[in-house]
Amino acid sequence: MIASYCRVSSRDQKHDSQKAEITRWLRNHHISLRQVQWFVDKESGTTLKRPAFDRLQKVIFAGTVKTVVVWKLDRLSRRQHEGINLLAQ
Repeated sequence: MIASYCRVSSRDQKHDSQKAEITRWLRNHHISLRQVQWFVDKESGTTLKRPAFDRLQKVIFAGTVKTVVVWKLDRLSRRQHEGINLLAQ
């Protein structure tokens, strides 16, 4: 299974543009949207304590998800060293 992760920093923001870009990328790579599990957070990127991100990590570590697609790497983490550590895990 493929996971897609979207994050906006505040409750007022919408993730629609991220989801649209990811959907376009998936279709261009002939990936069925039925294979994709979406994870969406409305939390600051300065913390790694985010509900959808926690669920995403659980399915990755369980081996259910092998690929994660994000619109931009800063959606995972604002701090470069944290982002690199996440990718290494």
